[in-house]
Amino acid sequence: KKRKIMAISDNKSSIDSKAKKPAAEIKSPLKRSVTISPTRKSLEDEVIYLRYQNKILKSAINAVKKTASENLSKSYELVWYAKNRTRYPAHKVSNWLDKSDEHSDDIKALKGSNGDYHHGFNSGLLAASRMFNEHVDIGESVPDSEDPWAFASKINEKVEASKKSFPDLRASEFPPIRGK
Repeated sequence: KKRKIMAISDNKSSIDSKAKKPAAEIKSPLKRSVTISPTRKSLEDEVIYLRYQNKILKSAINAVKKTASENLSKSYELVWYAKNRTRYPAHKVSNWLDKSDEHSDDIKALKGSNGDYHHGFNSGLLAASRMFNEHVDIGESVPDSEDPWAFASKINEKVEASKKSFPDLRASEFPPIRGK
């Protein structure tokens, strides 16, 4: 049984059975290794396996994004509070944080004798959560109109820019009051 080799043309991002080069021969700016599957499965089984693996990876990325977003919100609020509680003691955000059940233990710790330690911890969590939130913000999939390797290159550039801005400890804007 002879398999038909599909190829991707250099100037299109679509699959074309009459293209000049096989996909494995196209030069891309990304380093990638094209190997023969170690699973020794049929092409159909390999596609099913890769789709399943892709679902698992998307689920993991979504879990990281959710956790990073949650920690980003809370750590931002705590860092903002530590930096601004004496500057804006009567502001509605300060009052909300002082009365918030979710923040009560953290606010007590910030006001306690080890307040600097807790502020440092919250600042580190803010920076890490912000960075990881930016890293996993890659969208659902490659837009149909875009070359997949160019899209991957943009994602890599975004990740590198995020790493360079680490630690990003900005907390100058008033945080939104959640839960209302």
